Amino acid sequence: MSVVGFAFLVLLSFAASWMLTWVIVKYVRSARLIGVDVHKPDRPRLPKIGGLAFTASYSTVMLLHWLLGGGIVGLVLVVSPLVAAAIGLLEDVRELNPWVKPLLLLLPGIPVLLFSAYIPYPIIPLVGSIRITLLYPLLVLAAYTVVANAVNSVDVLNGSLVLSTLPVLILLAAISWLVGWETPALASLALGASLLGFLRYNWYPARVFSGNIGSNLVAAVITTVAITARLEVVTLVALLPHILNEFFIIVSMGGLKSGKAFAARPIRVVKGMIVSSPRLGDPITLVRLITLQNPMGEAAVSKRIALLSAYSSILALMTYLIGGVRLR
Repeated sequence: MSVVGFAFLVLLSFAASWMLTWVIVKYVRSARLIGVDVHKPDRPRLPKIGGLAFTASYSTVMLLHWLLGGGIVGLVLVVSPLVAAAIGLLEDVRELNPWVKPLLLLLPGIPVLLFSAYIPYPIIPLVGSIRITLLYPLLVLAAYTVVANAVNSVDVLNGSLVLSTLPVLILLAAISWLVGWETPALASLALGASLLGFLRYNWYPARVFSGNIGSNLVAAVITTVAITARLEVVTLVALLPHILNEFFIIVSMGGLKSGKAFAARPIRVVKGMIVSSPRLGDPITLVRLITLQNPMGEAAVSKRIALLSAYSSILALMTYLIGGVRLR
C-alpha cells in the first residue's frame, strides 16, 4: 500500500471515530447503556458504550485494508478484536461472572490459531528466537485474557484508557513498520487515530465512557499485533503498568472478584480531588499508589498514568534495540 493510502486510512479512522462518538454522546439514553461517573461530585450519568465508536471506525478501516490485499494477518486483525469487543459489549449490558469473563476472553485467540497467523518462535532479546511449538498456542489464548483484564483495570478515569495505550500503539506501529510488517503497523496507527477521535469526548470532564467494549477491543488489537509482528516480549514490557496494576488488584482482593461486589475502595473523592485510601486492607491499584502522598485531580492522575506508559514503552524500545533490529 502507498504512503498516501496508508495515511488516508488512518485519517479516516480518526474522523469516523470522532463523528460516531458524537452520535453516541447525543443519542444514547437507554438506562442499560448509561454509567455513573463516580469521581465527580455531581455523579453525572454518561453513555458507557463509547468504545463502540472506535470499534466501528477501526474495524471499517482494517476491513477495507483486508479487502485491498491485507492477507491473513489483516483478517485476524479484524476478527479477533471484534470477538473481544462483542464480549465487552455483552458485559456492558449484562454483568458477567468474574470467573466466566476470563474464559470468554480466550475466544479472540481462536482466529489467530485457526488461520495460523503466528510463528511459534518468540524472539527473546539477547537470546534470539526460542522454539515452543506446543506451548505457544496456549500462550496465545491466555494472552488475550491477561491483556484484556490488564488494560481494563487501568480504564478507570477520564482519558486513562487512551493515554495509557497510545504510547504502546505508537511503539508497536514504529517497530512493525521498521521491520516490514505493514498490516500490524496500520492496525496500531488506525486504532491510535480512532482513540484520539474518541478522546475529544472522553477527556476530563468526560461526556462518554469507553466501556468494556472499548477496553477489550484495544487489548485485542495490541495482543494481535504483538503476535503477528513477533513483538511479544516488547509488548509485555510496554504493558508493565497495566499488568502490574491488575496483579496488585487480584492479590489485594484475594482472587478474581468483581469490584462492584467489593465494599472497600482504593480511593476516595474529596472536594473533587482523588485521595488514596488510608486503610491497609483496601485494594491496591495504580491510581491509589499515584495519589498515595498527595491528593490529585482526575486529569492529573490520567496524565501521570500516561507518563508511566510512555516510560515503559521507552524501556520496551530499549529492550528491542538491545536484542538487535530484526527485519521481517
